[in-house]
Amino acid sequence: MLATPRPRSTFSNAQIAEYFYSPCRDQYDESVPEYFRCRCEKVRKQTSRNGFTKLMQHVHSEHPTFQEEMLAGTTAQIGSVAHDARRTAMNHFGWLEWIVKANLPLMFCENAYTSLEPISVETLRALLEGVTRSVEAAVAAELPDAFGIMFDGWAHSSEHFVAVFAYYEGNGIAKSVLLSMAPVINEPDEDLSAHTHRDVLAEMLERDFGKDLSCCKYLVGDNCSMNRRLATIMQVPLVGCASHRLYRAVQQHLAQNEDDLAAVQALMAKLRTIKQSTKLRFKTTLWPAIRQDTHWGSTFSMVHRYFALLEFLDLDDEELMDLLPPPACNRRLKKLYADLKDFESVFKAFKEEREPTGRAGLGCVRVLKGDGARLTASKKWALRPFLQVDRAPDNNGEEAETHSLVQRLEKRCRLGAREARYCLVGSIPATSNKVEHFFSVARATLGHERNGLQPIALEMVLFLRENSRFWDVSTVDQLL
Repeated sequence: MLATPRPRSTFSNAQIAEYFYSPCRDQYDESVPEYFRCRCEKVRKQTSRNGFTKLMQHVHSEHPTFQEEMLAGTTAQIGSVAHDARRTAMNHFGWLEWIVKANLPLMFCENAYTSLEPISVETLRALLEGVTRSVEAAVAAELPDAFGIMFDGWAHSSEHFVAVFAYYEGNGIAKSVLLSMAPVINEPDEDLSAHTHRDVLAEMLERDFGKDLSCCKYLVGDNCSMNRRLATIMQVPLVGCASHRLYRAVQQHLAQNEDDLAAVQALMAKLRTIKQSTKLRFKTTLWPAIRQDTHWGSTFSMVHRYFALLEFLDLDDEELMDLLPPPACNRRLKKLYADLKDFESVFKAFKEEREPTGRAGLGCVRVLKGDGARLTASKKWALRPFLQVDRAPDNNGEEAETHSLVQRLEKRCRLGAREARYCLVGSIPATSNKVEHFFSVARATLGHERNGLQPIALEMVLFLRENSRFWDVSTVDQLL
């Protein structure tokens, strides 16, 4: 009689052993070689020369339904990305995830010294394009008909990119997704005006996601004239970035102390020279910090570092004597330093993106707190794109028979107050810091050695990295 062949397991012996067994440990919590404890608390000895033979014998005899149990387990428990994905799909997915998330060049997929099987750059580019189209379809399916847009620009070499994020609500949770990160100027007759930005947004939404520009209910961006003009053209409120307004306010506050800050800047620049930094290195590990015009936080760092280095400076050094601020300047800087610490705490609070700001933002905060009935006329006007009106059922005949005219009017007023509801107010961010962080990632992706990366390739890499929750190995498997 012929023996019935055992059905092929969905998982490898290594995955099964990792799922059911853990190393035995002694009284000092050190692993005991060649001894493993099963989930059923039984201990088995397994030498390296025998592979997984004894461990698998116990699993087949004591856990005959191990495949069903592992299929119901999570990815972290079984050590597998997918149960039914082909090996080629797993290999391609590994390369794509590795390159996209680890900021590696595209040609890295041809490296023969990795554990993955090498693939060609052409195959990787085709896979990149296919997964991008699949993610766009998934985003279009999830994107509702009412959402907000956060955007900002970034210049690199001769290209001016605009990153566009969509903010919306799904199952009562605020969500965000990257829609585009592409150059604005593609033709010689185009410019960076508000009308050009509007045309780019309208074309991108219609082409990639099947949405009309009227689905955008608000804009989030810097408080510049172009953004205000764009919001006016689109007839939607502009939620000005709170961090940008804080920067403008801090710049005005620092204007009266500009001479003192310039003195500290000159001192810090001198301390960064080779001779002075060598002297300073033997006394402290702190490094002088200088001020940058584009980031007000550098002013706080410079003043903070100045007072930290002050005790290590040689007051008799002839090269520093003329640059050291006088006592009166130090008193003013200490007062300024106290103010800068308050500004720094506000800036960190803005990073949490709790509530929106501005007239529309103040109205949103009131609605979120349940005080929508107390909105002023100006706040109601600012919130008009978010207004949803639910009609009450038509029971006028029943009202006419059971209630008087005064009672009916009072009831309609109460229903009208309850019917006014506002959508999307919980998804409006207070700042556009997310775009700034995204541009930092884009700058690191290009780097100094990858300036030859085409804008379309850069957009696909950043698009997949930012929207990683929309694709996995099954997405790659469907494309192969």
